[in-house]
Amino acid sequence: MEESLFALIRIGLDTEQPSEYVLSAVATLKGKQWRMLKEIAQKQGVSAVVLDGINNLCVAYGQERVCASTSLERWKDFVAEWSGDMIVTEQANLQQQEVMSDLAAAWMAKGCRVMLMKGQANGTFYPKPEHRSPGDIDCYLFENYSRGNEIAREAGALVDESWYKHSQIHYKGELFENHQYFVHTRDGKRGKSLEKELEAALNVPEKEFSILNSQCLILMPPVQWNAMFLTYHACAHFVSEGLRLKQILDWAMFLKTHQNDVDWPQFYAFCERHHLKRFVDAMTDIAVKYLGVNVTQEAQIATGSPYTDKILHSALYDEDYVFGSGEGSWHNRWHLIRNLFHYRWKYEEIYQTSVWKQLWWYATGFLFKTE
Repeated sequence: MEESLFALIRIGLDTEQPSEYVLSAVATLKGKQWRMLKEIAQKQGVSAVVLDGINNLCVAYGQERVCASTSLERWKDFVAEWSGDMIVTEQANLQQQEVMSDLAAAWMAKGCRVMLMKGQANGTFYPKPEHRSPGDIDCYLFENYSRGNEIAREAGALVDESWYKHSQIHYKGELFENHQYFVHTRDGKRGKSLEKELEAALNVPEKEFSILNSQCLILMPPVQWNAMFLTYHACAHFVSEGLRLKQILDWAMFLKTHQNDVDWPQFYAFCERHHLKRFVDAMTDIAVKYLGVNVTQEAQIATGSPYTDKILHSALYDEDYVFGSGEGSWHNRWHLIRNLFHYRWKYEEIYQTSVWKQLWWYATGFLFKTE
């Protein structure tokens, strides 16, 4: 099942062309196995990409050969159902982009610079941006965090500023996260140090920022900053609650798009300072071995890791997601602490820190609000 999943992802991402080898792997799948594959893809946030792979394989070899081990009529119904899910993803992305442009226009009309982060920004690296599974809309307004919240209220949004890291802005059916900080700065001196370094990395000439599109002047992050932030953000998710394939695909597509634009010695020095090197080496190894990314800067980019399979297995099979569960804040805090000890190998082997030290930072940050 995993072999078929990754083969279809590679074809969907255009990192591999359809081949008889891939065809032979998926043609043995029966009806129930196809259903399982679809469920895994949905859970991992890569459903539309996998369907792109299936569609490309069908174009190359025909539906009859792709679904050789199941009924053609049932297969057509199954693919039609999956295509309906893809349309929902496309419409959700389109809706986000329209609402995002609307609120960004209100911010920019009042003199705010708007930088897009994470979800919609990462989607631009994909062959079909509309097929990246959407999440929240993350943005950064530089020195205008509080002013941005007020402008959003004036535009009719509901704004929740109860958490220190970012506000939550509910606007026209979409959720924006307006970031005051990029990292958990209550996480001791190391969090504050990382935050300062990320903020400093944005003090670059305007030409280092790209524009989302010609109609909307939303800024895209500088490449070097994006390499740093994507690595930190994915690792933070990994150690605290787990990682989905969607986040690994983001790194793979960033690597495919921008590997020639990153200052790799500077980037790896950053990773060493912040205990991210073991994690990013495994992410890059997954991108190369499982997702088909061709690394041309082999002398500069590390493409091997002893932790690759362990991290990938965790992404596929661990299910201890904390945030977005709908539970209350106290339940989430307890869940974080439980995960801290249950998955202590992530902290000790990958993040290279003691779980007791991490618990100390959690406690002191919560009690003393040390942002």
